[in-house]
Amino acid sequence: MGMKEENGQPADKAVVDEVLAGRVEAFSLLVWRWERPLYSFLVRLSGDRELARDLSQDAFLRAFTRLKDLRDKEKFAPWLFRIAVHAFWSHVRSRPAPADSGGQAAIPQPGTDLHGSVLGSQEHQLAVRELILRLPQEQREALLLKVYHGFKFDEIATIVDCPASTVKSRLYKAFETIRAAWDDPNPPENP
Repeated sequence: MGMKEENGQPADKAVVDEVLAGRVEAFSLLVWRWERPLYSFLVRLSGDRELARDLSQDAFLRAFTRLKDLRDKEKFAPWLFRIAVHAFWSHVRSRPAPADSGGQAAIPQPGTDLHGSVLGSQEHQLAVRELILRLPQEQREALLLKVYHGFKFDEIATIVDCPASTVKSRLYKAFETIRAAWDDPNPPENP
């Protein structure tokens, strides 16, 4: 494998080339590299560890079977995350809507046990997790992909299939919603 990353591992593009050349076992390196970040994203997005595990496996299986369709081999990660986001939305759409939701699919409720946060104390971590789970789904996606996974705006736009300006708007609204909720000692149950 030719191209190297800083840590001595081959770049995603080189691994994709190897897999497409018939060395299918090389795909395990992509799984090793992206399994934890993808799972973490899906846990934060869905609020459900089991669902995140299932969606991660499904995303990797779909990526493997559709690898020949990847146009820009250097963009494997955004492409993989896009597959996962589509799988998540398919799952949300396939669930029956609760009677009081007006036909909307259920969004996971705050308080789900998640891991990882940018703040220090456990109380702050739990508060931030709850606020993130209360965000509208599209804002939550943008926030998680940018803040927790470091994707660029154009990569997020590719993942969620919308213009970069929409991603920026969703991210701005997410931050504003979190800031307002953080400042309000008595937030509503479902903003």
